[in-house]
Amino acid sequence: MPLDPVPPPSPHGKTQSPPKHTCSTAEPCQIRLSDVGKRYHSFPKGSFKARFIPPSAPRFVLKHLAAHPPTWTWTTKGSPNKDRSFQVPTIPITCDKAAPRAIHWIVAVFHSFKAHLNPIAIDGESGKVKSGWLRLYQNNLYVHLRGQMKETTAPKRAPSTTTKPSPTSPPLAHPKAAPSTEKLLEAELSKLRQEITELRDKFTNYITSHEACCMRRSNSPSESSETEDRSTRAAPRPPPALLTLLPDGSSKPAVNPPTWLVAALAQQDLPITFRDSVFIPSPFTLATSFPEGTLEVIKLTFDGASPLFLGTHRDGDLRLSTAAPASVVIMSYNLPHDPYIPTLPRRRK
Repeated sequence: MPLDPVPPPSPHGKTQSPPKHTCSTAEPCQIRLSDVGKRYHSFPKGSFKARFIPPSAPRFVLKHLAAHPPTWTWTTKGSPNKDRSFQVPTIPITCDKAAPRAIHWIVAVFHSFKAHLNPIAIDGESGKVKSGWLRLYQNNLYVHLRGQMKETTAPKRAPSTTTKPSPTSPPLAHPKAAPSTEKLLEAELSKLRQEITELRDKFTNYITSHEACCMRRSNSPSESSETEDRSTRAAPRPPPALLTLLPDGSSKPAVNPPTWLVAALAQQDLPITFRDSVFIPSPFTLATSFPEGTLEVIKLTFDGASPLFLGTHRDGDLRLSTAAPASVVIMSYNLPHDPYIPTLPRRRK
């Protein structure tokens, strides 16, 4: 007699699990507020003109997110939960200048994401990312950052203390045989003290030898002869011929020229126009500027007096002024004080 067929299982005994989610390749997935940050969703095909990969977050960003999780408050306006608020995770896409550095980094990642998008994901009128792609980006970046936070905060597994050494490994040393930390520090300190003493002795020997070498050099005859040669070489040369132009066009040597002028023209490295015969105009007065045709100008600085500027004119005369442009001053000389230095007359009040 044949057996009866096995009846099918009762539909009331088991609850079937919901079908597995599959992301659409044509449009962004619709993510509910209660599902934000729970799983990663794929972008539709053709969303990017270049592949976009979320970067690894720096440590300061992960610390900020751990202390201040990014959320926004959603308040229901209907249903039994009317006027009840819920915290929904999100990712900021804009910020002001006063925002923390971590928020600025997250906003910069959003601008990089937007630069990779194709026109299908951007609203043509406003230029903003469409809401479907924006929610998908915020969900995926939140999942990405939360995964990195879990990796950095995961506790490290402590090494097992029940493992036995292998037969081929050398026997463990007795705990008493290992040197203590205090003994190691004492040995290191004594070594450092010894090195400091040796360095101090070397420095003292160097100072002593250096002083002895300097004493020998100061007492050597070659040094004194070199000093004499330098003083001989630095001796002032005779000044050029100082002439006075007569009314008939002839010239004669100047009588009793100013001592400060003789000292200035006796310098070693005077410009070329000061080395030949020069004429002292009569009267030799002090002006506030040089006339047109001045060739070269030198600056004369006196102790306790204002500086003067001495120049040569193309007609061969010397010119004296209280000021001159820095572009025309060739040399500068320091001279001793002379009571006969010319000065400008004081204005009467």
